[in-house]
Amino acid sequence: MIGIIEKVVVECLLEAGGDELRLDAFLKAGIPNDRVYRIDSHYPDEETQRLIAATLEVTGLSEDALFKLFSARFFEVIAQVFPKFIEMAESSEDLVRMQAKIHALMASGTRTPEGSSETEDKFTVEEQSDHHLIVRYRSHLQLCGLYIKLVEACAHRFGDEVVLEELTCRNRGDDACRIRVKWTAIDGVPTQYASKDPSAVSDRRA
Repeated sequence: MIGIIEKVVVECLLEAGGDELRLDAFLKAGIPNDRVYRIDSHYPDEETQRLIAATLEVTGLSEDALFKLFSARFFEVIAQVFPKFIEMAESSEDLVRMQAKIHALMASGTRTPEGSSETEDKFTVEEQSDHHLIVRYRSHLQLCGLYIKLVEACAHRFGDEVVLEELTCRNRGDDACRIRVKWTAIDGVPTQYASKDPSAVSDRRA
């Protein structure tokens, strides 16, 4: 796993309870107290799993609540360390379309070469048309719920509206997670996928 994920999890821990909470999570996860996660380094997926599990335990947050907190913090970090990625995108659709390439680019620059190809192959855009994507996510970490929250947070950041549907999921025994993403509005302008049903799910859920 690229270190930016672990870095943001640590920032969530620090925000929730300071360094004492971080140390508690590291102890439960079996991670050295002095570990500093770098965004240009690759870390074992098993360590990421332990860190997330420990974070859930010490914070008492549900997985959904942690992923929502993580997603909001994630884009703050991205805007700081990779501002060009944000500047290049005129909408959340632009950024999500670029995401697989960005992920592969970040993976190619990690400090552990053997982790690069594994990381590069996790995301693939299988189908795309105007305001519509099907993203294939394959990882034994099975963090498709986190990906969904990240897309929702991205849409919220740009003032767009999005509906997501998980077509297949490794948690249900499928070979990979496939997530359909439809933008119902871009910068307040409805798309062909806009629903007349006011109860339709979007990133503006409470």
